[in-house]
Amino acid sequence: MDGDILVSWDYPPRCLSPHVLPARSHCEELTWHPPRGDGQARVVRWTCDCGALFYELCQAGGLRFIRRTRRDHSIDESDRWQAREADAMWIALLHGLAR
Repeated sequence: MDGDILVSWDYPPRCLSPHVLPARSHCEELTWHPPRGDGQARVVRWTCDCGALFYELCQAGGLRFIRRTRRDHSIDESDRWQAREADAMWIALLHGLAR
């Protein structure tokens, strides 16, 4: 079939969680801290873990934060916010508007 583009189709898809879009030039820089280790956090949302870096939106003690995990198992956590602000930061992260 000359001229046809060969497309690799992966079915069923392996990635079921959202991927983070590349950071935009004007994205907000989040402040990252070592994990607090102050008890159990509940994971509310997460990104696909197929890459070298993935994120989780967590809740602990009535506040939410974003956890960043690398394949080498190093973990960082963002500042903690009320649910509404944390959800907005999560959406910004997914769309490349925060990193």
